[in-house]
Amino acid sequence: MNIENLNIPFNFYKTEYVYFENKSFLYENEKPNILNICTVFKFDGLIMHALAQHKAHIKYGYNTLILLLTGSDLEKKLIQEKLPYYRFSPSKIFSPHRQPGITKIVKTIVEKHNITVINCNRHKEYLMLKKIENQNVKVILTRHSPSPLKSKYLTKFKNIICVDQNCIDKINLKCQKENLTNPKMQHLAPFFDEKESLNFDINKTTEKKEFFKKEFNIDLEDYPTIVMVACLRGYKNHPVMFNAIQKLIYEKNIPVNLLLCGDGYRKKELQNLAKKLKIEKYVYFLGFTNKRIEVMFHSDIKALTTKDEAFGIVLMEAALVKKPLIGPTNTGVVNTIKHGQTGLLFENGNSNDLVKQLEILIANPELRKKYGENAYNYVKENFISDVLIKKLDQFYKEI
Repeated sequence: MNIENLNIPFNFYKTEYVYFENKSFLYENEKPNILNICTVFKFDGLIMHALAQHKAHIKYGYNTLILLLTGSDLEKKLIQEKLPYYRFSPSKIFSPHRQPGITKIVKTIVEKHNITVINCNRHKEYLMLKKIENQNVKVILTRHSPSPLKSKYLTKFKNIICVDQNCIDKINLKCQKENLTNPKMQHLAPFFDEKESLNFDINKTTEKKEFFKKEFNIDLEDYPTIVMVACLRGYKNHPVMFNAIQKLIYEKNIPVNLLLCGDGYRKKELQNLAKKLKIEKYVYFLGFTNKRIEVMFHSDIKALTTKDEAFGIVLMEAALVKKPLIGPTNTGVVNTIKHGQTGLLFENGNSNDLVKQLEILIANPELRKKYGENAYNYVKENFISDVLIKKLDQFYKEI
């Protein structure tokens, strides 16, 4: 690993360029030079998207750089894959996009590499771009939330990619009501590393019970297994699933295993809820794990209960290991879950309806297999990088 300091006059925050084999841009073509910005520290769906999109840019001949936080989980991923990047060490006093001098950092990178397109993943990252407002640089925001932007942000971003079509509709309506200029918008699924699922070798994994004993030190019962891959936060709405599990076990006499991959501030609260509902011996908190693909492979059903999921990258990952999907209505999961084809939808927030849909899949292994095959084909045809990068390339040409 090689490290070079980025010299910026009167800037007090260390900014470095980290590279491995190739120091600079590789390609001479007419494609835009791209800077991707990601100010997320802990691994989540946004980091998954930023990394996969960055790799897709490289694969398809774009000269692309990424600016991230020193010590972030995204940096660790890039080191593993030996991909170059810029990093800056933020002060803990300020949020990443409000760091004093951050605008100078972005301006210096833009000028040094003749950047023509900047991809942002959080709306407040526009604060980092103030010193390049008058330059010929196209700025794109990828909106990962289903909710529309506030008016002050809509005036800052002229180009927006929404992972949820409903977000586009809401932004158009907001612009109409408030007499704002509509930004150029594109509906595009989030990028994800499909190779993790597609290249998963079933011959290299162990038997189900042996796997969970070895990796997580748990003795999994021989029950139907449901998996949720989601951070343990309020908006993920885990209590809906917990209530459904309680009803399956004690009202329907259908014992199941519930596997939870992810960490978060609600872990203790959810552990207490499991005890209150007397389902603690059926619920397994696996924490954050790099084995999530293997966990999904060894499960029977992949479920999400999020109140307002914009898309759900983990659903696409599960689909590519041929698992049937369950998720809530009126959310972005409908992009992947086609009711009665790739999985089943339940009424958002309704644990009784979730029980009904789970019962259908638990009772019918052949249906699970059919939905899993359909989900695999649907995601592979519509959402892998080869498909998405062509749409993104066209968007670059139009803005």
